[in-house]
Amino acid sequence: MSEAALEKKQSFVEHLLELRSCLIKAFLGWIIASILVYLYSDNILEFLINPLRPYLADKKLFFKTLPEVFSNQVKIAVILGLIIGSPYIIYQLWIFIAPGLYPHEKKWLKGALFMSSFSFLIGDLIAFYFFLPFILKFFYSFGSQFLIFKPYLKEYINFLLKLLLIFGLFFQTPSIIFFIHKLGIASLDQLKNFRPYAIILSFVLASILTAGADPIYQILLALPLTILYEIGIILIKITKFRRA
Repeated sequence: MSEAALEKKQSFVEHLLELRSCLIKAFLGWIIASILVYLYSDNILEFLINPLRPYLADKKLFFKTLPEVFSNQVKIAVILGLIIGSPYIIYQLWIFIAPGLYPHEKKWLKGALFMSSFSFLIGDLIAFYFFLPFILKFFYSFGSQFLIFKPYLKEYINFLLKLLLIFGLFFQTPSIIFFIHKLGIASLDQLKNFRPYAIILSFVLASILTAGADPIYQILLALPLTILYEIGIILIKITKFRRA
């Protein structure tokens, strides 16, 4: 084997080892965050149920099987651990990518990753404090005068965690659009012209992510996604204005 080929092979192995190290650290960050969440799982579970309490007859949820509470606490710990640990996980991704970038690429990619990591958390906060109370009140208003609402813990937690994950992913849209533009994949004019298709894609994506759910719920999820697409375009305009 030639000296150049040997150096190339060693460089490739070093990159793989570095990638493995970053993935292990990101995974450990996720695990540690999940453990911390589980230590306060009782308080967190009570906190997550609070938005539903005004619609409960005795202020409590039902559960069907004995392991159900424990399994849902573990599920909450894993999902919330991922959400809370997302800034650190994305930071490990940055450590791996940064050495291979030019200084100007590092500048805008660092901003995009920073925005991406915290936009996930912002999306979840908006989902929990604004969207969830609205959607609970909206759906409860149908038949509440002559029907009894009897929610179960498993169904509510699954609904809530899915909602948090969807909103966290949806709020990545501005970062993705900004990233696509900076890579030169699409110009600002092309992104503007793609608006009608983006709206259709938002509704299709919402229907896929909420398969089997009420159509009104799907529409309520698609609307924020179309707004976030527009926010991504506005961010690109702001960066162009600042550069000018």
